[in-house]
Amino acid sequence: MLKLIAEIINEWDPIGFFPMAPEDEYSIEIKRIYEQVSLTQNLQIPILAEMINRIFVEAFGEDVYHQNMEQCMLAAEKILKKEA
Repeated sequence: MLKLIAEIINEWDPIGFFPMAPEDEYSIEIKRIYEQVSLTQNLQIPILAEMINRIFVEAFGEDVYHQNMEQCMLAAEKILKKEA
């Protein structure tokens, strides 16, 4: 599941680091998302999207992280659909 989340987040590239950054650029945020997915039963897409948004705001700040909730929803949907 950690690898799946990494693939989804790296493909999304919410900060726009790639292709310049190392492949593990989002590893801390990916681990935090994984923990939330693992710890929360019956996780719904909107809740996970809020968690993803919060994780990236906390990690990078609103001046660097400019994604909207629609993009977080898409990432959350991919994560939860592939988990099932």
